[in-house]
Amino acid sequence: MGNWTDIKFGSIYHALRKLVDRGSVEIVGEERQIGRPDRTIYRITPRGREEFRSLLSQLLSRFQRSYFEFDIGLFFAARCPGGVDQHLEKRLAEINAFMHRLGQVKNLPFIKSAQISEVIVDHTLLHMNAELQWAQVCAQRLNEEDLYKPRLKGARPSREDGS
Repeated sequence: MGNWTDIKFGSIYHALRKLVDRGSVEIVGEERQIGRPDRTIYRITPRGREEFRSLLSQLLSRFQRSYFEFDIGLFFAARCPGGVDQHLEKRLAEINAFMHRLGQVKNLPFIKSAQISEVIVDHTLLHMNAELQWAQVCAQRLNEEDLYKPRLKGARPSREDGS
């Protein structure tokens, strides 16, 4: 699931403790192995199953607008030492590398065995492809025009600049 979310393992255990406290999950045992930390075994309760289904239904049925931290950086990029070009080049390289890795993940047996996993990876790849195309257009526009120059007071954006 590391390709689908950025949940850290430490936060999972914190969330499990909270779920236990509210009765959505219960501890059913512990395993001990020599040279390894104790392992707690959890089970979802009927209340937890009901809560899970409700949250899942909400998650799947609502639109959630995405905000991109990069856009804030781009807005202030004129103040960035070294200019925007080198940063955009690095971003493009990172996007390409990530898409390559994700393409390899798509061919792993555990992904191939669950069709929904392949659909989820495809979803990410499509978003990354759109991000790559946008970053290329952004880099091209930054090279062709001074996007940080203020517009003349009272001037209205023309249709050619996409505004």
